[in-house]
Amino acid sequence: MWFDPLLRAKTTELSGAVQRLRDALLLHEANTGPRKRARKEADMEKFGLAVEALACNLILLSAIESGPKLAVPRSHGFLWRGDGGADPVYGQHFLSALDGLASLGLITEEQRGYKLSARMRVPSLIRPSATLAQHLPLAPPEWRSVEQIDARALIILKEGKDDDGRAATIAFAETAKTRQLAVQMRRINEFLRSADIEVTGQNTGLSLGRDGQVIAPYRRSLRRIFNNDNWQHGGRLAGGFWMGMERAERFERIRINGERIADVDYRQLFPRLAYVRAGQPQPEGDIYDVAGDGSGRDGWKRLMNAMLFSDGPLRNWPEDTLQHFPSGTKLRHAIKMLAARHASIAHLFGTGLGFQLMRIESDMLIGIITHLASIGVTALPLHDAVLVAESKAYVAEDAMQAAFTTATGSSCAIVSIDFLPAIPDT
Repeated sequence: MWFDPLLRAKTTELSGAVQRLRDALLLHEANTGPRKRARKEADMEKFGLAVEALACNLILLSAIESGPKLAVPRSHGFLWRGDGGADPVYGQHFLSALDGLASLGLITEEQRGYKLSARMRVPSLIRPSATLAQHLPLAPPEWRSVEQIDARALIILKEGKDDDGRAATIAFAETAKTRQLAVQMRRINEFLRSADIEVTGQNTGLSLGRDGQVIAPYRRSLRRIFNNDNWQHGGRLAGGFWMGMERAERFERIRINGERIADVDYRQLFPRLAYVRAGQPQPEGDIYDVAGDGSGRDGWKRLMNAMLFSDGPLRNWPEDTLQHFPSGTKLRHAIKMLAARHASIAHLFGTGLGFQLMRIESDMLIGIITHLASIGVTALPLHDAVLVAESKAYVAEDAMQAAFTTATGSSCAIVSIDFLPAIPDT
C-alpha cells in the first residue's frame, strides 16, 4: 500500500488519539535527546501533520484483509522537491516521525528503500507493531474515522507520461488558464464529496486496488495530470478509488444513490479523433478490425494506439501485443497492413499525436461530468468513459454524444452502455 499524505482524522476521537501519539513521540524525543533545539511553531505543526497522516495510513493498512505493508517515501529528492509542490506532510519532520515510531517500537521497518537505476527503486516498507494498538484504534481498525482532503495541487504538469508514477513533476507559473483549470477540478471535487457513493463488501475489511491504494469511498478527490511539459498533452484525471478496481469489481461493488452502476464509454475514440484531425470522413464498421474477419482485434487496437502515441517509427512490438497476431508475424508487415487499412490517417502515425488526442478526450470528460453534475447526476470519470447509476445511463449517453459533436463538429461518436450482466435463474 502506497503512503497517502492526504489522509486526516475525521472524528474527534481519532484526532484525540493522534494528539496523544504525537505527545508520546515528542516526550520520547525529549528524553532521548536526538534534537538539539526545540521546533519552531510552524515546524511543530508540520510534525503533527506527519504523525496524523502516518497514523491514518496505518489504521487503513490494518483494515486490509491481505495484510500488505506500507510503502513510505524516504528519499531526499522526493521529500524535498525543488518545484515548490511538495506536500506539507513531507520533510525532515516526516522522517523524524517515522524514526520516532520505530524507536518506540510502534512500527517495524521491514525494508529500507534503495535505488536500482534512474527509473527503478525499491520502496521503504513498514508495518504496525502490536504495541501501536495501545495508541490507535487498530483492533478492530476504525477506518471510517479517516478521511482524505484535497491535494493542494489539483492540476499537475509532468515531464513525461507517468503510467509508472515516476515522471517528475514540473513547477509552473500560475496564469489565468491554470487558475481556470484548478477551479474546474475544485468544483468537480466539491460535487463528488457530497455525492452518495458507496462500496459494498467492506464490513469485514478493505482491499487494495491495482494502483496500490485503498478501495474506499472517501477516495474521490480528483486531480488532473498533464504530460511532456505541455499543457496540450494529456490532462487525464487521477485519484479516484474506482480507477484502481478491476472492471467486473466496479459493477459488483460500486453503488451510486443506492443503485448499481452502468459503464458508458466511447468506442474507438482515439482513431476517430485522428480522422477528425485529418479532416477525413469516419470509416464504417469497426476501426480495429484491420484483418476484416474480426481476428486479432485487441492486437490491432494496441498497435494502432501505440503508433498514434509514438514519436517516430515504431521499432518494437508494444507490450502485450504480439500474442494477438499469428505466429511469425513481423512488425513491419503489421504496420504496413494497418497503414493501408487506414490510409487517410497513416500520415499521423509516429507523430506523437496521441498526447494531443488525450487532451481532447480529457476536455470532453471534464465537460461531460460538469454538465451531468449541473443536472444532479453523479458521474465517475474513467479515461474515455463515465460510471453512473443505472437509471442515468441514457442521460450520460446523450451528454457524451453531445460532447463529441461539440469538440469535433462530427456526430459520428460511438457510445456504448454496459450494465452488470444479469445472473440467470437457477
